[in-house]
Amino acid sequence: MKEKRYDIIGDIHGHADELKSLLKNLGYEKASGVFQHPQGRQVIFLGDYIDRGPKIREALQIVRGMVDAGQALAILGNHEVNAIRFQTQDESGEYLRPHTPKNVVQHQATLDQFPEAPEWAQWLDWLAGLPLALDLGDLRAVHASWDDYAIAGLRARGRQEGESLILRSREGTLAHEHLSRLLNGPEALLPEGHEHQTSDGRIRNDIRVKWWLNLEGLTCAEAIFPEDSNIPALPPRNVPMTGYADDAPPTFFGHYALKDAAPAPIRPNLACLDYGTGKGGFLCAYRWDGEQELIADKFVVSGDGQKPGPTK
Repeated sequence: MKEKRYDIIGDIHGHADELKSLLKNLGYEKASGVFQHPQGRQVIFLGDYIDRGPKIREALQIVRGMVDAGQALAILGNHEVNAIRFQTQDESGEYLRPHTPKNVVQHQATLDQFPEAPEWAQWLDWLAGLPLALDLGDLRAVHASWDDYAIAGLRARGRQEGESLILRSREGTLAHEHLSRLLNGPEALLPEGHEHQTSDGRIRNDIRVKWWLNLEGLTCAEAIFPEDSNIPALPPRNVPMTGYADDAPPTFFGHYALKDAAPAPIRPNLACLDYGTGKGGFLCAYRWDGEQELIADKFVVSGDGQKPGPTK
């Protein structure tokens, strides 16, 4: 493990051109149809390969090509699991992810780019076999939040299919809660009578929270992640149990679509690598060489490689 060096890449969302740009900035070159690093480095992909973007098939081909060739590791994001649920029926014939207008819109770019059902079914079968998290000893990777209890309960490397997927898709079950923790992150409720609008225009009364902190005694404004100046400085409701030890291995995650901020560690052992690709942001990676305290200069971005300046 200590000889391994990884480049961890955040949410791609079908933006193959940005992915190729980022891989180039990280020093990867295409050989025999697969991106490889001349020094033997490997990529870890953090999930959310599909939906939104214009080149979903090519993005998947790059990711799978690297994984199959031993040049990368990959985990599932919430968009992949949602897509699997969208195509999977339970014993009563109902889809695990209902085909509501909202859910159809979320997957529309993917459905448009994979009009042939057999081809998409083959991709879903491959995605279903990816793990939900990686614990490599000195390094951890998860899509949204690290939770030892949830990972143990889900047996992180199990396939997302059959009865286990049906159980994990039923709200109110412990299995569903475990899966949601890893793929969506824990949430709390705003005070009674309060709502907020998300970046995609939805009105919600729940907030994503800083899962690495003990939230006891914090206000909604202090607990929400990413930060939002419109959130009240009042105590949240239904506060989940959270926290991540200062001496735990570095953990990399995506999912949260950070905006208007220069890439930097959230804590010495935590980094979010989703900077809103597909929402006007950029694709982001971290070049990890075994350090247990993460370094701001080791973030790498797509495009010209110039990192945005700090938020004003």
